[in-house]
Amino acid sequence: MGPMAMTQPDIGARVKAQYEAFPYPHYPLWIPLGSQEAYASNSLFAARLSDQGGGSPAIRRGVAPRVLLAGCGDVFPYMATFWEPRAHRLTALDLSARSLRRARLRCLPRLRGIEWRQGNLEDTEADLSGDWSHIDCYGVLHHLADPGRVLRRFGALLASGGTARIMVYNSGARAWIRHLQKAFGLLGLTAFDRGEREAARGLLDALAALSPGLAARFAHMPGDSFANPARFVDTFLHAREARLGASYWQGAIAAAGLRVTGLFDRYGELDDLPNPLLRPPALADLEARISDRRFENNLELYLAKPGTAGDAGPGAMRALPSPQAWRPPPRVWSGFPEIDALTRGQRRRVWAHGIARLSGLPAAPADAWAGIMPPRALQRLARLGALFPDDFRSAELRALLIDPMEDFMEPPETVAPGAVRQDRGLRARVEALLRERGRDGKLLEAVMRRLDAAQRP
Repeated sequence: MGPMAMTQPDIGARVKAQYEAFPYPHYPLWIPLGSQEAYASNSLFAARLSDQGGGSPAIRRGVAPRVLLAGCGDVFPYMATFWEPRAHRLTALDLSARSLRRARLRCLPRLRGIEWRQGNLEDTEADLSGDWSHIDCYGVLHHLADPGRVLRRFGALLASGGTARIMVYNSGARAWIRHLQKAFGLLGLTAFDRGEREAARGLLDALAALSPGLAARFAHMPGDSFANPARFVDTFLHAREARLGASYWQGAIAAAGLRVTGLFDRYGELDDLPNPLLRPPALADLEARISDRRFENNLELYLAKPGTAGDAGPGAMRALPSPQAWRPPPRVWSGFPEIDALTRGQRRRVWAHGIARLSGLPAAPADAWAGIMPPRALQRLARLGALFPDDFRSAELRALLIDPMEDFMEPPETVAPGAVRQDRGLRARVEALLRERGRDGKLLEAVMRRLDAAQRP
């Protein structure tokens, strides 16, 4: 289904109202945030990736590259200040005034100049003119009325050689969430009433007790997905979620005049393909893995606008504003046995080398020290953007970073569905909610069908 089929004049207003009430992700302002986790979330990383395909990144041209954080939320501007050099002019845009206020407060200790703008990316009257070197739009496009139109706008706004990072939902992997969203909609449950949010949470708890499959899905979600109201609303009660498949996004990106330079395979689900960060998967390969649930992560994509070579700017790729090499490597590296098997010194060596390359500092080729590491560790590190082919002189090591890691990836096991539709306790609970909300009792079977469908593969 195309995005315009669901377009309504008030989509932007409803999404804005949600984020005014529930700034996302709404972490407390005083808790420490690990800035190293944003190592792949900046213009420097996108430029390094563009380099691998012979691109000419815009941030290398001119002394003050412009970086747009499009739909920045209340956390990302803070993280960006640790990675975007001070020569980069940062603009943080969000449709929620409350999110921007929280983001500004969080950034005060950073003593970094940021231009703050409140606005909707779909508002063509909003002035975003000028050549942008990099645009970051993470977790935003699928909440818009017409994502393709905004992508085309990005294509027009980016300078020659400009880069972008987007994250959009893997719609095929979220069918179960959509069924729950539909069930809550039929029940008339909304995000803005605490009692109704608790009713939705209670239904999920009851479902988990009945369905091992749903219980497993809930267990794999981030730890605060249920306790944090902003996260709960964003997942189960969102005002707008466009249901668009990988083929839509491929077409929309191409129509915007952009090309995909890499896909970040955060959980190692595509290990039977060439490194997706360096060789973006073919649409057929990606869709096949989405359909049988081998790939369930969101689509974290790096994009680039074709450009011509130009003179490198004197300050665009110089030293980072904080000593990231002193921090431990990112948590996303953990949990992969091939990386966990490395010594702490080896992991820190890779981390320090990667930071030096990102910041444009001199760094000797990695052949000598990396060549004695297990090949699978090098492959995994390359898939996570810690090492790139141009870090090596050896053609053999360069090829290793691109090669598949596995011959085949097994689809996840199918869990037998529980007796959801037949459970009397759950039916009574749904009936009571319909009465409390003044809803038609005839909706009972429709709600039960949705709850039952949510547990099925």
